[in-house]
Amino acid sequence: MTKPVVFDGHCDTAAELFRKQESLPDNTGMVSLKLAAQLGGYLQFYAFCTCWQNGPETAASEYQAMLPYFQAQLFQYSARIQLCRTADDALAALSAGRCGAFLSIEGAESISCDPGLLDEAWAQGIRMITLTWNHRNALAGSCHTGEGLSAQGREFARRAQKLGIILDVSHLSDRAFWDLCEISEKPIVSSHSNSRAVCANPRNLTDEQFQAICRLGGTAGLNLYSLFLSDRPATFEDIYRHLDHFLSLGGEGHVALGGDLDGCDELPAGFASVDSYSALWRFLEGKGYSEKALTSLFSDALLDVLRKCQ
Repeated sequence: MTKPVVFDGHCDTAAELFRKQESLPDNTGMVSLKLAAQLGGYLQFYAFCTCWQNGPETAASEYQAMLPYFQAQLFQYSARIQLCRTADDALAALSAGRCGAFLSIEGAESISCDPGLLDEAWAQGIRMITLTWNHRNALAGSCHTGEGLSAQGREFARRAQKLGIILDVSHLSDRAFWDLCEISEKPIVSSHSNSRAVCANPRNLTDEQFQAICRLGGTAGLNLYSLFLSDRPATFEDIYRHLDHFLSLGGEGHVALGGDLDGCDELPAGFASVDSYSALWRFLEGKGYSEKALTSLFSDALLDVLRKCQ
């Protein structure tokens, strides 16, 4: 199988399209419908990261501008890609030969960290929220600041899970991670994080954190940013090392893809854009992984989380 079905849990393409005023079918980034057409099927969580360029102060206003721009793209190219809200929507898109777009928020500043705005976000199609980006906010500390989950953060998390919005612990502090685990009633994910034991970056997961995600029924998505894969220029071998380590911890069915495409500036040698997932499939196949194991990694594990969180 050289053209896999791909379900990637995190890219920053929606934000980049808005900033560059480019289109989904063909653009200067790493993710486009033209590139995705070279895969066997394509589902993607498109993240609205609004703290990235100008900080948290303008996050809410940026989100209010980015969202309609991306919605207009989905409407204009609806013959090729459709908004998905459920796992069944995703399967229907694939059956119809279309790509599937799920929406996520990276950094709850986009909705002012307000639990009262979660219902509106859910109605807009948001199905995953990363509680923080690299800054501390009203909900929790980040991996760079260290604070735990606040009372407002606990209220936010409970409300999100009740609605069926997946909570993403990428960028979260270790302390806030464990606070969230204590109150979670549904699976959580780390949509784009690797293993800290393999690459000692604070954005990566400790073994204990990954195993907690597994116990809750969630996934960790392999991040392709070289900085999170290795302390040297990364290769496919480094992706394999992280995957193999997660699986050695009992992670079968709990590892997914979270490439961070269009959100990073250095990818492993041989990986240039979303269509390179076919090359990664072939590489891992050569390492002895079965089609079942690869299908779990490339699409099924994340689909399973969606079903559990609905």
